[in-house]
Amino acid sequence: MELNQSQISSNTYSQQSKAVYAFSADPITNGHINLVTRISDSFQQVIVGIGRNPLKSYLFSLEERLSLAKKALQHLPNVRVVSFRGMVVDFACEQGANIIVKGIRNATDFDYEQTHHQVGVSQQAGIDTHILFADPTLAHVSSSAVKAIQIEHGTLEKYVPLVVKSALEAKISKQLIVGITGEIASGKSTLCEQLVETANDINIPIHHIDLDSIGHELLQANHSPLHQKTSQAVIDKFGEDICIDGVICRKKLAKKIFFNSNYLNQLNTILLNPVKVLIRKKIYGKKGLILINGALLAEAELLSICNNQLILIDVPSNIQLKRLKKRGYSSEEITNRQTSQYSFTQKKISIEKSITAAQHGKLWIKNTLALETKKQIIELLKSIINESNAKQLFNIQEQGDIKQC
Repeated sequence: MELNQSQISSNTYSQQSKAVYAFSADPITNGHINLVTRISDSFQQVIVGIGRNPLKSYLFSLEERLSLAKKALQHLPNVRVVSFRGMVVDFACEQGANIIVKGIRNATDFDYEQTHHQVGVSQQAGIDTHILFADPTLAHVSSSAVKAIQIEHGTLEKYVPLVVKSALEAKISKQLIVGITGEIASGKSTLCEQLVETANDINIPIHHIDLDSIGHELLQANHSPLHQKTSQAVIDKFGEDICIDGVICRKKLAKKIFFNSNYLNQLNTILLNPVKVLIRKKIYGKKGLILINGALLAEAELLSICNNQLILIDVPSNIQLKRLKKRGYSSEEITNRQTSQYSFTQKKISIEKSITAAQHGKLWIKNTLALETKKQIIELLKSIINESNAKQLFNIQEQGDIKQC
């Protein structure tokens, strides 16, 4: 009986409808995710196996590695993540797959996987190996590299998804990073002060990083070459008239940028990378809850720094207006400052979109007038710690209560 070409293709595809991709996932990276995504495009079912090598020591427990991999791959409906012991060929056989896919980054990987393939063949399990070359833009990404970067508080957004970045910060740096944002005069600094005071009272380590202070510091050219370069870039963009005796006057700069929304965007672009550098410097070596306080976290594309974990403060317009007038702003200045940044609703939409896109994060919405008692602040602290799965970083009982409370 002869088979036509369509029957041959169909038969071949059905034989290769299930593939296994196995790795240690300590932790899973964007390189791994890219490979699994491509495998899922070629096979009806993909079994991702998280292995345990008794000769290796791991940063994350098997349960943690499994959980992170499941979360990182949840967008792929034909992918199933499971743990296994023993040889990969036996695992593939148990799963009913006759194909093991291996990712190759370089010649060393090729030689290693070729040896493993030959060992697999020797087990007479009938399992073949398919080689998939790594995306050149991700070939430098590895689990060991991301752990080394986190030790020095480097930028990980391009290496791992936010769920993994957050886990690395907790595991290696003992940090839980949460953003505090809201409109101007919404009460961000006041809430941070309340959180810091209460956390200190109940022995929770906490640190407050104010992005306004970092921005002001960057405009002082006498600190470092980075400050000098940033300060000069601002002068070049907005003109010498923002200076007094060659030094940037914040009031002159503010008057110019808050009358033109494009100017504010341009300033944020200049400050973005230098601000990230100084944030990393300021949180270096600090343990516990890290509060990143900034009005423009959503607008300035800084949500990933706090892993989409944010407290957004709502303020009644009459209270906001009263506070701004008390600060000495004119009606025109108030209008310009309000229109130069996102409204509460725009910030909320931006944060929720970021959480959905990354499949990770948490948004707490608080009214500026609601947090009046220490008990309420404690409840907020408990919620942040529990919702972020960071109990191990703090003195938390199994039921989720702070012992000192």
